[in-house]
Amino acid sequence: MEEMTETPETADLVGARKIRERATPLATLDEAFQRYRTPFANQQLIRRIVENTDASDLVGYGSYFRVNRRGGGPALEVHVGYTTGFRSEEDAIRRAGNVERWPSRRFHGAWGVTHPEDRVRTPTRTAPRRPARPSAPEKPEPVCMTCFMVLPATGICATCDE
Repeated sequence: MEEMTETPETADLVGARKIRERATPLATLDEAFQRYRTPFANQQLIRRIVENTDASDLVGYGSYFRVNRRGGGPALEVHVGYTTGFRSEEDAIRRAGNVERWPSRRFHGAWGVTHPEDRVRTPTRTAPRRPARPSAPEKPEPVCMTCFMVLPATGICATCDE
């Protein structure tokens, strides 16, 4: 597996300047998947990672959720399109399998893995769509004031010659 030169990590989520968002406890991994609209292909990979990690709990934040480790150490952060917080490349391979991986900027020695899909699943619409806005009413065609026939584009009545 080739090493990536750039990471999918967003600058505002890396390092000490991390955006502070309210922590929300998540009861199950399925609840996390539902809340973060995780695509099914990503769910399979994330489930494998969590099953291979001695997880103590899951905590949701604004745009990602954390898998806290029971024995301490860095939490795994599951973002849209990637997961970071692996202690080494070997740790990433052991937990995620042979997937695309890269050195993370999150902390010294950290690694991340790329998910199969890098976007959030679009929720299906359940509410009916608003009806199309009616178009402007057509302008009535001009009529002859003598015979009330529609006038041609010339504006001269072909019937009355007026």
